[in-house]
Amino acid sequence: MAQPGEIKLTNEIRIQCAPESLFDYVSRPDLWHEWHPASKSAVLPRVPLQPGDAFHEVITVTYPFIRISRATDYRVTLSDRANTWEVKGSSSLFDLTIHYDFAPQSGATLFRRTLTYSVKGPLAWCEPLIVRPKIKRQSALALRNLKFLVESR
Repeated sequence: MAQPGEIKLTNEIRIQCAPESLFDYVSRPDLWHEWHPASKSAVLPRVPLQPGDAFHEVITVTYPFIRISRATDYRVTLSDRANTWEVKGSSSLFDLTIHYDFAPQSGATLFRRTLTYSVKGPLAWCEPLIVRPKIKRQSALALRNLKFLVESR
């Protein structure tokens, strides 16, 4: 449940693949740049990541008149192969939790991605008007990209 000041956005999509296969792909932040438009790079200590493992990612988001690129540090908080995966992250602009759920569904996987975040500093004043709509569009695009990539392999 989101706390006061936190925004919670959930997207889901049905992807034609086994939950194990999808889990193994999306729980690799070093591959997020292949499907998530804001992800530019990630450095992992090992694969697969385990609860307690930390990693670093660079996120870039373009808004009207400004491009924001920030380093984000994460820690894996949950990892149950083919069922659930979660990380908590922090940068100078955001605190966030990314939570993935995987449910088998007639030979496919129902994939649910929940992003819970809070905005720090002066960017917080424009969160409802500029930040949130951008994140909503990017999250929806990310899942469409993911579906295309996984199903075209």
